[in-house]
This record gives sequence, structure tokens and C-alpha cells, in this order.
Amino acid sequence: MSDERDGGVDVATVRERVEQRDDMDVDDGVLTAIEKRTEGGRLTPDAFAAWRRECRQEHQSVSDEVAASEERLRSILASLDATDRDSNQVQARVDEHEDRFTAMRADLSAAADRLDETPTEPDSPVAFYRGAKRLARGEQALHEVDHGLHHVEQELSAFESWLHDPDARVEEFETELGGFDQYLDNTDALLDRIEAGTGDADQRFDWWLAAYHLQQVMSAVFAELRTDLAELESWLDRQEGDYGDELAALGAQLDSLEERHAQCSARLDETAESIDGFDDSWTAVADTVASFEAAVDDLEPPVDWGEVERLLQTQFDELNIEIR
Repeated sequence: MSDERDGGVDVATVRERVEQRDDMDVDDGVLTAIEKRTEGGRLTPDAFAAWRRECRQEHQSVSDEVAASEERLRSILASLDATDRDSNQVQARVDEHEDRFTAMRADLSAAADRLDETPTEPDSPVAFYRGAKRLARGEQALHEVDHGLHHVEQELSAFESWLHDPDARVEEFETELGGFDQYLDNTDALLDRIEAGTGDADQRFDWWLAAYHLQQVMSAVFAELRTDLAELESWLDRQEGDYGDELAALGAQLDSLEERHAQCSARLDETAESIDGFDDSWTAVADTVASFEAAVDDLEPPVDWGEVERLLQTQFDELNIEIR
């Protein structure tokens, strides 16, 4: 029930009034958030206003922290010489951080909109509920941004250390090459299935088509990796110490990747001939595949590999490719 003396409501009344409406559903999480703000079992206008102010203050605090983190990134970049700052490896990491900041700013903007839409003086149990729902969602969004910001700060520290650590740069590039080696392992496994004669014609074509797409993606990798290796070599030449052996090992690892890729391409040609109805199946998907190839060709360094994976998954979904 409501009480005219304080203009507040109790939680039971809020639940009852919301349940009576056909256009609303009760969210127990919102009711729990209301309960935390009650005084003597009631949510008063003063308590609601205080809740709203706290959300505003928290929004400002988190926004300031995000802005400070962005300024930290700018300061890190300002300390670098232009050659290093504009290198592919550095710019790829900067792009990742800037994407994270863009996402956080969007979340903060959405949270601010919820706060703006929240009434300052709810005049009914339903209005209290609607306002509380906006505040609870805004609080959750701010918590998630704040939590994500802590990870970004850790990543910025790691980035700053990586910028000045030759061993870290060599090790991370070696790890990156190892990841692409595993990528080729996936292609090999698909081709192994076809060569083993397992599956029906549709399955075998799906496996072949998946391997073909993986090969197209890998084709876009090598030019960028060669650029990255050249930039790493140039940077290491300006540092103290001799990294000739490490660079030679990285070059050999990259050569091995390209050799494996060429072998997979040859196996693709050979296995295509073993799949019944291959030409008809290929004709049916040729236009879609051509669009995918054009999208891959348009990729510019530094390549956003998260976006590449999303592009690949979208293509698989469109072509109903099932790897089973």
C-alpha cells in the first residue's frame, strides 16, 4: 500500500501493481534492488532521489576513470618515436585499446540515457518500479564498464612493458606464429577427413569448403606477417644486444607456415577431384565465396583478426557449413 505522509511505496505494492499490468513483467532483480533502498520496508521519494544521485555520481566517476585511461594511452604513444608508433604491430594493439574505449563510451552513453529517463519524483508504484528498473540497469552497466576498465588498465601496463622489452616482442611474435600453425592444423584435419574417404558427398564438400575458406584467410596473413617481421627486425636493430638468432628462427618459422599453406592448397586441388558432384556444389556457392574473397582482399593492415573470425563465421552460417 502507499502512504500519503511520505509518498513512498512498499515492495509488495510495487509487485502487485506491476503484476496487474498486461504490458509489464515483474523482474525480481529490480525488486531486490528496491528492497536495498527501503526504509522501514518502504521506498520513499527521498531514498529514490538519493539512489538516483548516487548513480549520477558513479557515472561521473567511471567516466572520469575511462577518460584518464584514454589519456594514459595517448601519453604512452607520445613517448614513442614516429617509426615505432606507426608500425603495424604497435598500431594493431592501439586499435584494440581504442575499440575497447569506444565500446565503454557507448555503454556510458547508454547508462546516461537511462538516468536521464528516470523520473526525479515517481508518483505511483508503477513509476517507482520503472525508475528503479532504469537505475538498476544503469548500475549494472556502470559496474561492467568499471570491471572492464580494470582489465584495460592491466593490458595497458602490459602494452607499455612490451613496447620497451625486446624479449617480450620476440616471444609474442613467436606465439602469434604458433597460433597460425594451429590454424593450419585445422585445415589439415579437414583435408584428412576427405582423404580418408569418410562422410557422404555433402559432408565432404562442407569439409572442403571450410578448408578452402581457412586457406583464403591464411593467404591474407602472410603479407602482414612479413611486414611485422621486417618492422620487428628494424626495431631490434635499434636496441642493445644481438637478436640475429631469434630473428632467423622467426623467419624459419614463417617460411614453414608458408610451406604448409602451399601444401594445403595442393591438397585442396587434389581432394576436390574426389568429391562426387563437386562442380555442381561449387557453382551453387561460387557467388557467395567470391564476395567473401573480395572482403578478405579488402583487409588492410593491421588486420582485425577478431573481425576476420566473425566474417568467417558469418560465411559459414550463410553457406550452412557444418563441421561434424
